[in-house]
Amino acid sequence: MSETIRPGEATGAVVPPPDPERSTVVVVLGAGRSGTSAITRGLAALGVDLGDKLRAGSGKNPTGFFEDLDCLAIAKKLKNRLDIRGHSLRLIDDSEWQTPAVQSLVAEAAGVWGPRFGGAPLWGYKYARTLRTLPFWARVHEALDLDVRYLVALRNPLSVARSRAKINPQRGRQAWSDLEWLVNVVPYFGTVMERPCAVVDFDRMMAEPEAQLARVARDLGLPLGEGERAGIEEYATQFLQQDKPSTRFTRDDLWADPQVNRWTAEGYTLLNKVANDELRLNDAEFVERWANIQAAVTDLGPLLSEFDYLRGQLVRAGWNPASPVEQARQVWRDLRSR
Repeated sequence: MSETIRPGEATGAVVPPPDPERSTVVVVLGAGRSGTSAITRGLAALGVDLGDKLRAGSGKNPTGFFEDLDCLAIAKKLKNRLDIRGHSLRLIDDSEWQTPAVQSLVAEAAGVWGPRFGGAPLWGYKYARTLRTLPFWARVHEALDLDVRYLVALRNPLSVARSRAKINPQRGRQAWSDLEWLVNVVPYFGTVMERPCAVVDFDRMMAEPEAQLARVARDLGLPLGEGERAGIEEYATQFLQQDKPSTRFTRDDLWADPQVNRWTAEGYTLLNKVANDELRLNDAEFVERWANIQAAVTDLGPLLSEFDYLRGQLVRAGWNPASPVEQARQVWRDLRSR
């Protein structure tokens, strides 16, 4: 028997259960290396259908990515049409969402997902940069007339940088990682605040999965019956034992580190307070402080574009056989071979 739905702490509003006459989708959002994969697997424990075409686990995520292959194919096309990559920092202009190339991809995505999930009462998906490109996905949701609910995976930016550095030392530098956090989380978060939303801290999910999944069910209006409780138990006692994080930091640690971007620290702090039920997304304090972060990120726009340009120049120089960089490398190879 399901529990009575209580007001969602993230917004303070009563969150209705999924409408059986309508398809409800739970969209997992978060910056890369924030535990989105493990948290998405937690959704399955709550009875959310993730589909039967999931990307297999690999070195970065040996226990699984829990990403739909059709979603990944659409996302790859979207990145190409927007001319962005995973490491890109430039802000995306509003006009770019209106181009024929992007609009046609909305129709293509709806055509792929409609037959697969259009009749599913409760399903979900996760892609690492859904929040970065949310205007596109929101149009897909609208085309399919979906009841949309969001789950935000949150992790301390100090841990995010260290996790990323294991894969890519350059992008794992704290300054670069923090900028990626800002451009992936901040620009379209206002859209997230308009819908039922749960914010979950990755470290707390690892420490107390039963309590955190109960919070997710509460804030998203999901039923929590015997089947879901059994799924949570399996998730907590079996799955999570394979995926323990190696670092854990506090908000104080974040603010004490001089390498951390102030606006990244501020954004994480606000969301962490929501994850700890200390603050709600629609509280005046949250709204006002988040608006300041939004304005700061917008002001960074020219600098972020320049960062991408200079990085591109360096990459091209490194691969150009006639470049000074490559010539210096060749001299070093010649010296070592003597």
